[in-house]
Amino acid sequence: MQYTVTINQVKAQEWGLNSQQALLFAFVYECPSWANLIKTDTGIYFALSKAKIVEELPLLTDKPDTAYRLLKALRDAGLIELSSTSSITLIRLTEKAKEWNRKLDGSEKYPTSNALNGRKKIRSTSEKSPSRVGKKSEAGSEKSPTNQDTNNQDTNNQDTNQVTSNQDLQDGSDKPNRRALTLVVAHTEAPRVEIPGDMPGPKDQTCKTFKTWANYAMSYRKRYKAWPVWNAKVGGQIGQLIDRLGIDVAHSVAAYFVGINDAHLIRKYHGLGELLVNAEAYHTQWATNAQMNSTTAQQIERKQANLTAGQDAARRIMDREGRKANEFM
Repeated sequence: MQYTVTINQVKAQEWGLNSQQALLFAFVYECPSWANLIKTDTGIYFALSKAKIVEELPLLTDKPDTAYRLLKALRDAGLIELSSTSSITLIRLTEKAKEWNRKLDGSEKYPTSNALNGRKKIRSTSEKSPSRVGKKSEAGSEKSPTNQDTNNQDTNNQDTNQVTSNQDLQDGSDKPNRRALTLVVAHTEAPRVEIPGDMPGPKDQTCKTFKTWANYAMSYRKRYKAWPVWNAKVGGQIGQLIDRLGIDVAHSVAAYFVGINDAHLIRKYHGLGELLVNAEAYHTQWATNAQMNSTTAQQIERKQANLTAGQDAARRIMDREGRKANEFM
């Protein structure tokens, strides 16, 4: 889930956007800083799945169809262009859209597709007509820093295939946009098995929750012969699991959890809520490969009770023998 979304209310009103459309556009506007860059016959786009929108903006909607309807509303408002591949939605900003957070010197926060293709760039510290703009800001400063709404966000864990360097995406400046770009790190690897096309949930393999959800969902279907339900709540639970256990092991624990033979979990069909209740304990079970169900716990409890009872009996015998010895002294 994206923690912070910055909305330019002046532009939203000017363009006639309602609150839902403004919220979505504020998120879409940041896509060039983290989304996969895709080259098509009609130019450069950024990959943005409907599932990604649902996952990152739970306050907006929990329905992919609604997310796509809102994207089309932004297209009709002249703010984005839409395209698609066989598996994912593609978007790119229009020239009008770039006015959303244009810097004081008139330069764009994110470059145009022509710039990405190698067009000569203009340094953000230069001015064609300085007298019309007024006093320039100091180098490296911004009225609204571009990284203010990208810190601590899930989208920073996305992999990117951007063809330009960080310096290219800064319009020649030294500092302003670098932090948002250098926070992008790769966590992706090819799935070990083919992912069925009908698996619910995120389809973008660069999505933070994809690997953990896919391992849980595939294990679930193998056991129960049906896919688990995917919705906004489930997406949030997967995110919480990753935050608690770490992205490097959460997928393994999720798959292991579905294989635990415990009557309580089976009655609950190994729901994610049950995994979250004792996530750290299931992590220990996975790490030690020692399942702990109610029967095993009762056996250990009985063993300990028998041991304690035996120790008490031995102690009583020793006390009795000690008293008899004292009587003949």
